[in-house]
Amino acid sequence: QVQVVDDEQQVVSCHLKSAAFDEIQQRRSANYKANIWQYDFLQSLPTIYNGVEYKLRVENLKENVKDMFVEAKDQLAKLELIDIIRKLGLGDLFAEETHKALQTVVSSMKNNKNGEEEELYMTALRFKLLRLHGYDVSQGMKSNHYL
Repeated sequence: QVQVVDDEQQVVSCHLKSAAFDEIQQRRSANYKANIWQYDFLQSLPTIYNGVEYKLRVENLKENVKDMFVEAKDQLAKLELIDIIRKLGLGDLFAEETHKALQTVVSSMKNNKNGEEEELYMTALRFKLLRLHGYDVSQGMKSNHYL
């Protein structure tokens, strides 16, 4: 029973009693069946993408992405590139390049002590990526209060 007293000192009461309130909800089980596909069987399936031309293309695409890291001079461009690669699930392939790019972002933040206003999007993206990659970043909104 809940009683509420408003400004005019009137008492309003309501009862929160129902049959559904007293029942304890049991979590339902999905009863999934065990996977019939064994790992070794899945690894032995033939694919047309094991050829030399595909491996060369993969290496070429990796080099193109590494060049993108070099070409990204703007801090926002670096942060967006890191975020896109992470969202694609390719972060492990470019961990070294990501680490170097984040180091340059951190060093530019330390050198930028003049308190320039920056876009909220870039501030939020930088905060997210630095936290995701293990940097100790404070929650301050100003860029010079990060580290």
